[in-house]
Parts: sequence; structure tokens; C-alpha cells
Amino acid sequence: MIFFETEADPTNWFLMPLHWTELDQDKIEDWSRTCAEIMSRRHRKWWRSPNKDALTTRFRLLVESHPHPAIPADQVFLYGGDPRRIPQVFYALAVRSDGGDRRKELLTLVQADKGNDVKPPEVETFHSDRMGDGLRCLQYFDDAGQVCVSLNYGWWSEEHQTYASLRTVTGDLGWLMSLIDEWDDFARSIWLNSNPQ
Repeated sequence: MIFFETEADPTNWFLMPLHWTELDQDKIEDWSRTCAEIMSRRHRKWWRSPNKDALTTRFRLLVESHPHPAIPADQVFLYGGDPRRIPQVFYALAVRSDGGDRRKELLTLVQADKGNDVKPPEVETFHSDRMGDGLRCLQYFDDAGQVCVSLNYGWWSEEHQTYASLRTVTGDLGWLMSLIDEWDDFARSIWLNSNPQ
């Protein structure tokens, strides 16, 4: 198995376990409380009255709602930049090549080939010192009358002979655009590791 590693600040980017079951409810609750405590400490200078129970509930509900049926993932990272909001979910997935054209497969990976009637996808080259040149795509779509956008990053790893995908989805385009530099920095912090310690 290939793991996604990151140098990102762990008090701002939380790795969410994917494989807990009903038998592990105590572990889910402990993890959720720990994340809530970390987030409240990180933001205590300006956040005067943190509601740790509400934060705990938000983290727990994110765990319980995953895996999302439409978004497969090997790992999930949560962006906790604003404790007043539900943490933003980032899905990471390693995808084996079908043996086809690399550029075409990469465009498919970042959803650049998805047609829609909202707005054409915005695709650009995205460089990471860790992963090399890849693509970033903003793919707009209609969800029950609301314009939503998925932010997709994708790279080909020659070392691992696999594609790496990182993606998030939101209906708040202003929120996404106000944080795009921070989220780009996170994407650049990702690398693949087939032999974690």
C-alpha cells in the first residue's frame, strides 16, 4: 500500500482514520475530542469562547459519514483553519495506470474531462517539489440548483508507477478562493511513501 505523507502543520491539517467500525466508537470519540482540543488551543488567541463539544461533534460526524460513496479515498485529511466551520475534507487516492496516454489519464484524474453546463473546468499545470509537475483543476457542477466546485490535484509518480490524486468539494466558492493559496501549499506538501516507518 502507498501512503500519503505531508509536512503540513498537524494542528491545522488532521489525518482522519477511515477504517473504524461500530466496535470502535470509543476510539472515534477519543480522536474527535483530541482534534477539538488541538483546534481550540491553536485558535485560542482570538477565539474567546470555544465550544469544544460542538467541535468534537463535527469531527465525529465527519468520521461517521465516511467513506463518501461518490469519492473513494485511501486517506482523508481535514483542514481545520477556522474552528467555526466544519473542517474541510480532502480526499487522497493512489490510482494505477490503465496503460493509456499519461496526459489523458491525468486529465481524467483531475476531472478536467467532465462536461457540465455551469462553467468549463479551469485546468493548469501545478508544480510540487515533492511530486513534480502535475495538474490542478477547478471543476464546476450543479448540485440541486447550487453551483459547487471540486478542487482537484493530480500527479504521475514514476517512482511508484501510479497517479496521486488530492481533491476537495465545496458549495462555498468564496471560501475556496480565499484559501486557495493555503490549500495549494498543502498539496505541495504531499508525497507518496510505500514504506512508512
